Formats: sequence, structure tokens, C-alpha cells
Amino acid sequence: MVRHAPWRRVGWGVLVGLVVLAAGGLGYWLGAGVGELDRSYLASLEVRYQANESQRAALARALADLRLSQTVDDQAAQSLRETISQLRGEVASLNEEVAFYKRLMVPSTIERGLRISEFQLAPGDKENKVAYHILLTQVAERRDWLQGRLELRVLGQRQGADGAAVEEVLPLTELAVVDAYPLRFRFRYFQDLTGTLTLPAAFTPQQVIVAATPAGAETVERRFDWSLHAD
Repeated sequence: MVRHAPWRRVGWGVLVGLVVLAAGGLGYWLGAGVGELDRSYLASLEVRYQANESQRAALARALADLRLSQTVDDQAAQSLRETISQLRGEVASLNEEVAFYKRLMVPSTIERGLRISEFQLAPGDKENKVAYHILLTQVAERRDWLQGRLELRVLGQRQGADGAAVEEVLPLTELAVVDAYPLRFRFRYFQDLTGTLTLPAAFTPQQVIVAATPAGAETVERRFDWSLHAD
């Protein structure tokens, strides 16, 4: 025999409903809390991102400024090195000029009279062209005008038709176009004579003979090895 108690069913139903409502409320509360936490976390990430982006932009600007400064410093250093090198070259050139004028103006007891001081050769604008430069000086206690004539000859070998090398001496008239020969000079301290030689085919130059003859004096002659000096 089972005792009939309808109020118990009602009580259990109410209890189950309350439990369901409590569980739903708890789930909503927990969900709302998690959502709020997510929004706060996202907001903090956004703030950190903006801060990092600002720092990155600042670092990029600083790096660009540093690179520009380094480039400017490198260019300034290179320009300074080039200027120093140029000044050293000018100083060396001036020292050579000073030494030259000292020798010219303060003659020794040995070096007197006309001197063939320099002879230089340099490549011309074509393969068979050669530029020459002769420097004549006068070393004397009293420098009067010195004048005379100058001759130039080139010694070398020419390849013959049979393949044999033949010794040859070519005067300036066969190597260059000149208005008058021998060349004329007139100076008190020094004089430069320049021109261009055209070497014939199959001719190999070896030496150059320069002979200067002052009026009323003996000829001064010097031999120079054939050697090209690039500028």
C-alpha cells in the first residue's frame, strides 16, 4: 500500500525548477564575466600594440637618421681624404719646383753653363704617337741671354723584310713635322721644348740623343733611354 502525497511531487518540481534557474543564472553570470575579461584583455592588447607600433616607428626614424648621418660622415671623410691627397701632391710639386729654382738660382761650382736638365716621353693620343718634353737650363753666376740650336735623334731597330733587325738612327725630321730644323732656343734661365713623335711601323726605339749647341760654344749632348711615363 503506497501513501499518496501529491505535495511532494509539487515540491520536487519546484526544487528542480529552482535548480535549473540557478544553473542558468550561474552560467549567464560566468559567461558575462568571461566576456568582460576577454574585452579587457583585448583592450590591453590594443594598448600594447599601439605602444609597440609607436616605438617601432620611432626606432625606424632613428635608424634612418643614423644611416643618413653615417652616409654624410663617410662622404665627408672621403672628401677630406681626397683633399689631403691633393694637397700632398701639390706640396710635393711645389717642393720639386723650389728645388729646381734653387738649383737654377744658386749654381754650384761644378754645374755651369747650358744644361739639358730633363727629357721625358709620354703616350700620345694614338698607339704610334709619343709626346716629348725637353727642359733646357742655364746655370751661371751672370745669366745673359742664351741662344742656339737643338737636335734630336732616336736610336732603335727596324725589322727588315727578311726578319732581321737593323740598327737605325732617325732624326726628328723623320719623326715629326717641324717648321725649322734644328730647333731653336733662346732663354736666360730655362726653356721648355715640346712636340709629338710619330714612330714608323716595325721600328723599336731604344735611346734618344739630345744635342744642344749654344751660339759660339761647344755642343752639350745627353743620351736618354726610351721610357714612357704616363701622366
